[in-house]
Amino acid sequence: MMSGRPPSPKPVAQPVPFVGMQVDTPKANVQRRVYAADECAPEQAAAVPPGQYSRLPQRPTTITEPGLPQPGAQGGNNNRIDPAQIPRPDAQADAGRPWLTRTNLGQVPPPANSGFLVEDNGNASPHYMRLSLNQLIASEDHLKASAVPFGVVVQPLADVPLQEGAVPVVDYGNAGPIRCFRCRAYINPFFSFLDGGRSFQCNLCGMVNPTPSECFCELDQNGYRRDHAERPELCRGVVEFVAPPEYQARPPAPPPIVCLVEASHGAVSAGILQAVLGSLVSILASLPPHTRFALVTFDDTIHFYEAGDGGGVRQLVVADTGEICLPLPPEALLQPLQQGLPALDELMQAVVTICGATKNPNAALGAALEACHLLLEPTGGRLLLFQHTLPSSGPMKLLQRDDVRQYGTDKEKALLLPLDDSWGKLAAKMAAAHTCCSTFHFASGNFVDLASQSMLSRVTGGQLYLYANCVPEHRDEWGTKLQAELARNLMRTNGFEGVMRFRCSKGLRVDEYLMGSAKPGDLDVGVAGIDADSAFGVTFKYDDKLEEAQLACVQCALLYTTPFGERRIRVLTLGFQVTSSMASLFRYADLDALTNILMRQAALATAKQTLHQVREAVVTATVSILYTYRKMCASSTAAGQLILPESLKLLPLYALSLTKNALLRAGTDVRADERSALIAMASRMPVVSSVAFVYPRLFALDALEDDVGAPDASGAPLLPRTLPLSLEKLEPDGAFLLDDSVSLFLWLGRGVTQNFLEAVLQVRSMDGVDCSRLRLYPVDNSLSIRVNRLVNAVRSQRPHLLQSVRVIVAKDPLEGRFLSMLTDDRAQASMSYVEFLCHIHRQIQSKFN
Repeated sequence: MMSGRPPSPKPVAQPVPFVGMQVDTPKANVQRRVYAADECAPEQAAAVPPGQYSRLPQRPTTITEPGLPQPGAQGGNNNRIDPAQIPRPDAQADAGRPWLTRTNLGQVPPPANSGFLVEDNGNASPHYMRLSLNQLIASEDHLKASAVPFGVVVQPLADVPLQEGAVPVVDYGNAGPIRCFRCRAYINPFFSFLDGGRSFQCNLCGMVNPTPSECFCELDQNGYRRDHAERPELCRGVVEFVAPPEYQARPPAPPPIVCLVEASHGAVSAGILQAVLGSLVSILASLPPHTRFALVTFDDTIHFYEAGDGGGVRQLVVADTGEICLPLPPEALLQPLQQGLPALDELMQAVVTICGATKNPNAALGAALEACHLLLEPTGGRLLLFQHTLPSSGPMKLLQRDDVRQYGTDKEKALLLPLDDSWGKLAAKMAAAHTCCSTFHFASGNFVDLASQSMLSRVTGGQLYLYANCVPEHRDEWGTKLQAELARNLMRTNGFEGVMRFRCSKGLRVDEYLMGSAKPGDLDVGVAGIDADSAFGVTFKYDDKLEEAQLACVQCALLYTTPFGERRIRVLTLGFQVTSSMASLFRYADLDALTNILMRQAALATAKQTLHQVREAVVTATVSILYTYRKMCASSTAAGQLILPESLKLLPLYALSLTKNALLRAGTDVRADERSALIAMASRMPVVSSVAFVYPRLFALDALEDDVGAPDASGAPLLPRTLPLSLEKLEPDGAFLLDDSVSLFLWLGRGVTQNFLEAVLQVRSMDGVDCSRLRLYPVDNSLSIRVNRLVNAVRSQRPHLLQSVRVIVAKDPLEGRFLSMLTDDRAQASMSYVEFLCHIHRQIQSKFN
């Protein structure tokens, strides 16, 4: 019989007051040792029944606002925490102790932007490869539950400190290096030799292979080959093999260089043509004399140049941009520098004279690119584009489509995509012909549609450069920047005609390549060009369950041609630990690598989602990671506290900063071209740069030590402590330097001393001074020397570009840009760091409820 009484309402879960925050810090140091080929590192946590997770011993550090009740106390509904006690980036790591790669297998490497030396004793150096998780959970379901992406950031041709030495080169002759018959993995320190050395077991697929007779060597009492220490491929995690003839599709040759320079009226009147040609004259003389070179200019026609035998320069004009052809065969247009160097200066002066009087405002960039593709198609090589005017004639012309009214709407996404598919198709043709294209774009407030043009560098492995204030009165600044960056582009370590493959231990496979564009985990990835400053990300997924308490490995093999025409195979092998403990997964997470992967995923997601959706995805990923840690590793803590794992204690700070970065943030101050340039930069950015790109570094200049910028034991420069990115840290009488990996900002308070202004900037007062005209030149006084040492030290960590120093004072046009980088503070449409921590806590609590 039913009662007439209405049903009782369901109880509603009440939010738990936020009473503080706790960082879980492991107590004990992990004992480390070198493991033989058939050994594995022991589990750091005790074994637990399936489906449960062990918890590491922790030393909780409770952070609460003074006056708030402690966990477990009654009352208190204040959602504030003490800003002075929330997690901040730590000081630089101790550079005096080398990081032993095999000894520290499964451990978190030192911070990427700290000075540290590496000793490769059988595992890839973190200078080349960094994993997001150094201990991987055995089950795919548990990894998905953790919400932490498992991937690696690889910089195969990275420059490393001189103390670490060059990558050893091994030549096996025509037979080629030893490889597994089944999975084709290359010989590496994790191969196990059996049966007295007559066979070896592959560390990736487990197959036992016979040892080639010419490579046989007996084993010692520990199971190592007796020649183990003499063979780099058996004792080094990064090694390079000389490729045998069967690895060569065509005879290798040094790649030629073609420079395509805009010669329209706008480019000439702005001084861009003269600056580019002047830089080329000074740099080309430093290249190997066998390098073949060609110069091409364009307005609404295409101009080739030929140096006559008896002197003089002949211009060859292709006027028909509808049907592109070359005026001479490629071998006649591409001349070795050793033959053309005496006439190079004459050539550049003649080009300036010929093009200097032009009044043609149009630019047929698409046709010029097609012509350069024909020029390099037989051999491959390098194409350097110098562009200023929005292409308005010929094929692939672009439109003025930058509309501020679309910013912040669903239509903004279209501004970050190419106008049509012609740019992607041309880039794909160049990549197939092994042509690597780097692009230099000069703008002075004009729209050049980098969303379309960036496809050239992103698909072919080149680098994109944007010079945003190219007016004649600032040529001293952007001209210096151009020369430094062009010299680095031409003279750094470069690889061409690349083919890359990742191999993984049994149970894993490649999910996605995070490069200029996201690529599925195919077996081979073509890399038209790769250089010392380029990095890419790779994410993995499970094929099967991994074996617990075992070692697993990923191996990157890059087949490429050196600038001297030598075919090489660079092999990087990185081992990590498989664990059954979710606590170990979090404890040994590498925040620097994880942030780089999250940044890449966000940058590539802008092609499919709105910026608002991308920002929300970053926050959602952060909440999911911390929720899983709280649920599975710290469930016994007080409900009113936000629990952060020690290794990821800065994850909320970095996630907030990423959403406020010019790459993703809302607003009209970041124009479409700048955002497209940042997307291209992020898609190739190494970990050492991405840390400061996501969370900039702020240095106080009023108390610099005398040894600032001096090299430490690793050769890295000594830097002062960084400050939180908050306006309250900017003293009104102080001076501060902000580094965001792209630019440097020198902020001056209203009360900055006259002594500082005279010593550093050579002005007595900032009244009436145009800050954009100020330059930071070294002067013979102690303060100027220290400031310039700091600037040079920061620049030395970003060799791929020259960070210009922009002076900022109150009411400067760029003051808003500077303040937007103070990500700890609240902005008009975004939270402060403290507010974001409270928001994260509420989101985690809502998941529990």
